[in-house]
Amino acid sequence: MALGLFAGFAREILLAYVFGTSREVEIFRVAFGLPSVLSDSLAVSFVAILIRLILSAEKNRPAQALRQAVWASVAVAFAVYAIGFLTMPLQARWLAPGMSEADHAKLIFAGRVCWTMFLFVILSLPLRSLMSARGRIWPGAASQAIRSGGFVVVLLVLVFVLGREDVTAPAAAAAVGGATVLVVHIFALGKQGRRRFANVVGQLRPPEFRVLEPTLFALATVVLTQILLSAGRLMDRAAATLIEEGMLAALDYSYALVMAVGALLGTSTNLVLAPRMGRSIRDSGRLSKEEWRLIFAITGVATVIGLALSGLGDLIVRVVYQYGAFDATAAALTSSIFRIHALALGPLILALLLTQVLIASGKQKSVTVAAIGNIFIKLLSLLSVMHFGWGVQGIAATLIIAETTMVMILGSQIARQPRPC
Repeated sequence: MALGLFAGFAREILLAYVFGTSREVEIFRVAFGLPSVLSDSLAVSFVAILIRLILSAEKNRPAQALRQAVWASVAVAFAVYAIGFLTMPLQARWLAPGMSEADHAKLIFAGRVCWTMFLFVILSLPLRSLMSARGRIWPGAASQAIRSGGFVVVLLVLVFVLGREDVTAPAAAAAVGGATVLVVHIFALGKQGRRRFANVVGQLRPPEFRVLEPTLFALATVVLTQILLSAGRLMDRAAATLIEEGMLAALDYSYALVMAVGALLGTSTNLVLAPRMGRSIRDSGRLSKEEWRLIFAITGVATVIGLALSGLGDLIVRVVYQYGAFDATAAALTSSIFRIHALALGPLILALLLTQVLIASGKQKSVTVAAIGNIFIKLLSLLSVMHFGWGVQGIAATLIIAETTMVMILGSQIARQPRPC
């Protein structure tokens, strides 16, 4: 997990060093944004669903459950990839309304390359789920380390060896990083695990639709929900492009810091909590008091860390980013955003954990309802910010509002669940 955090920082530092807050990096940020956010956020939920599927059949029909998990994941992965690839012109107009037509052309090409990264990462999730269900420690941060590490190596070669400093360089690096994740997962399975998967893949005919339908529906619901959950960050980017060049880049550099810490906390706790929650809900229909105490303790730690990061915002941004093309002006802008973003860390982690509780309970629809409500509040917040001219710092503040709202809605959904007799 430390390697994952370090590799993520290395990726951001390299982008800042080479591109600063230029339009080229902003184009890449938008192109990379939706595939990256989806591949990261779907990973936790997909793995939770697939672990539950594998565990539910570990005594009676393990081979059939694994086959069902693989085929459902492949179907959803290719469907989302195709939609993302084909709708890039529409995404360019919606996600970057302040950019020119020439920038949109670059964005469409880079986005289609980045969607291949999404495909490779999602195809690795059934392998990761099997390892987790069998007790092999394989946290999501390991995938982050592999993907970000591959990105850094490829971008270094493209920029400093081949002299490519346009948006195609980071887009190609992202695609190679995603492919590396899948390859490493295949090798990490071990000989026996690869043989099991070979037997599943060798059965070219998928299971009947009625068999796949529950898993397909659950995974598709998660995809829709995560798109809704990601909408807030996408709306932030779109709003930033309407202000001036450089705002979107600074906003994303700040997001990267907060989300790196959030990913470290989220994946480390989910590694322990996801199997426990799955078994607890399977056996008793609810979480135990001990698990709830763990959730709130983790949230408390995240809140304290967020306060500390906010207080040290100027120092952190300068130490991490201020090299090469990322100058003092960019550092001052980014730190002003980061000090606000960091305050949202506690609610962000609690929202993630409550989402996993609902997913482990089979209540994906409740998460979707919460996401729709969250988008409504986020949109109202952004419209207010733009109306009163509060700038990019106002956009940053809407993260706190949105995550706090999400916690309240998710909490109400959990409280409404009927208690088992």
